[in-house]
Amino acid sequence: MVTSRRKDLDAWAQILGVTNDADAMRVLSGQYGRLLVIAGELNAFQNRYTRSGAVGGDDILLALNDAAREILDAADGLRLLRRSFERHERGVA
Repeated sequence: MVTSRRKDLDAWAQILGVTNDADAMRVLSGQYGRLLVIAGELNAFQNRYTRSGAVGGDDILLALNDAAREILDAADGLRLLRRSFERHERGVA
């Protein structure tokens, strides 16, 4: 979601608990990083499980894979929103 509408960015800033573009970008960058860490941890767990040779658990692996994909999609959304704030701060939008 990339938006340049001030009204939309103001609403997101309020949700993020900030009052300016720079703080919004800082909060979004932090949340983005946290989501990437979680996705990485899920991937590492999946790799350890796969290498373990354990039998069964395919449904768990599938659920972990789905969760990691959703987390990466959410992170991408935060990245796009951060870009909207960045463009606005530079006066591009």
